[in-house]
Amino acid sequence: MSFSITRTVTAERFNEVLIYLNHITSLEPEPAKEVNLDLKIMKGLFFVHLYGALEKATTDTFQYLLLDIKTLEPRNSDVILPFNVVSMARQWKSIKDRSQKGAFLQMKSFFSDIELNQFHGIDETLFASLCMNIWAKTIDEILAALGISDFILTTSERASIDELVDKRNAVAHGRESARVVGEKFRCDELRKRLNEIQNFINKLIDRLETYLNQREFLKPNAQSQYGRNLAQT
Repeated sequence: MSFSITRTVTAERFNEVLIYLNHITSLEPEPAKEVNLDLKIMKGLFFVHLYGALEKATTDTFQYLLLDIKTLEPRNSDVILPFNVVSMARQWKSIKDRSQKGAFLQMKSFFSDIELNQFHGIDETLFASLCMNIWAKTIDEILAALGISDFILTTSERASIDELVDKRNAVAHGRESARVVGEKFRCDELRKRLNEIQNFINKLIDRLETYLNQREFLKPNAQSQYGRNLAQT
């Protein structure tokens, strides 16, 4: 159910970007003609709009994933090693927030808890701060924490994501004006970027849904205990 919600909300957000781009396209003159200032600014703001859709989609997708896993209450002795980044995050934060006094006892307790046959809780907002500036390497980092190693961003996807974040930051933080960013692109180039980002997000949602259904965050011998969806194999 959560991924259905994510797909619906994501489609709505990207549709807003598409409507905006279609409007810009209707105003764009032939290649040989001068582009007016208003249109240049609108093209620059396209990157802010598209980035907003990307950040919303990634934040929601990872948060809904962790929410669904949280409802299963996986015992820590059952999760795969990389997933301890998620399942032990609260305990790790507790150690970091403590003074040096007693830290070694806390660390001992932390490593003992890794193999405990109990659920330690999951913070569904764990990745939210990372998603606030979602570079390609940020996605790599989150997927590594989940133990997903077979989702590889293509060179083109990495370039498109990083360009989008850079252009958005340039406009949003005042490094460059929307006009300066927008005057470098024609609408067909912007449409190509929209399609690539949206296709990437859809692919990411599909992969994470499989990850959840197949209980890939669990050790193979524990997956059936948590209702692994065998229909997805």
